[in-house]
Amino acid sequence: MLLWALREGLRRLCWTKIFIFKRAGTGGSDLDGTISIIYDAARQEEKLLIRELSRRGASVRPVNLDDVELGLDGPPERLGLAVMRPVSHMKAILIARMLNITGIPTINSGESMELSWNKALSLAVLRRAGLPVTPSVLVMGGGVKADVDYPAILKPIQGSWGRMASMVWSRDELSLILRHRSAMDPHARPALLQPFIGDGTDYRVFVIGGEAVAGMRRRPPSGDWRSNVARGGKAEAVRVDRDMGEAAARAAEVLGLEYAGVDFLIGDGLMINEVNAVPEFKGLMQSTGVDVPGLLADYLIEAAKRGVN
Repeated sequence: MLLWALREGLRRLCWTKIFIFKRAGTGGSDLDGTISIIYDAARQEEKLLIRELSRRGASVRPVNLDDVELGLDGPPERLGLAVMRPVSHMKAILIARMLNITGIPTINSGESMELSWNKALSLAVLRRAGLPVTPSVLVMGGGVKADVDYPAILKPIQGSWGRMASMVWSRDELSLILRHRSAMDPHARPALLQPFIGDGTDYRVFVIGGEAVAGMRRRPPSGDWRSNVARGGKAEAVRVDRDMGEAAARAAEVLGLEYAGVDFLIGDGLMINEVNAVPEFKGLMQSTGVDVPGLLADYLIEAAKRGVN
């Protein structure tokens, strides 16, 4: 018992434990220079970001969501600028929205993350803004009447790493998949139907503060059509040309994102396929050599100084 207590005490000293209680008048929204990294699993990205912030003399506070009890009146301790880095998009959006409501600034904001997480809504907004996007049809689980070229890709409107995405070869197969998904989970009914472009290769451009800082090409592994690095996709550095860089920066701006990973396909032209509001960058660093956590740390420190909405 004593050994457990000692271990727990050391853990609390090393990783700040934040409790957010339901107490009126305890909130605070003033930026005091502190940068809180909000996470649910400390990946290499979060560890590197914390290290780079510390190296630059920033007051950085790691906050594990498992240690958070979120009340309605704001945190008893000042979080400063809260940087949202949870793996779970649902957790990230919920916590960010609650913090924003109580006056705590976050990067990215809860509203911008919620919009970006919904692939259908974000692509519709980007298209409305005049940006090139992948042709897409939102299907709700019934019969599909849209004229679609096959093979096509059917994917959830929310999700990452290519999970629950399917290659569809015919209208009959599409209807069957939709019926099966509806039977498994009613929430899986809304899906996005897109043409399969090329061999599945895509491009990720990392944007920080309105500037494209790095880019990579991702090729699907053997036997798969998904290019996600998390699924074994092969990444290599590419030069981000002017059109791609400007489109990526503009996409982040339209969606209200301070930093983002913008994914492109190239068919008849350049097409934005997805925008990630909590992007991973380990594969990008390894393939390009760009110091992404250092660049992001610099931006966050300046943001904490100037204040963000």
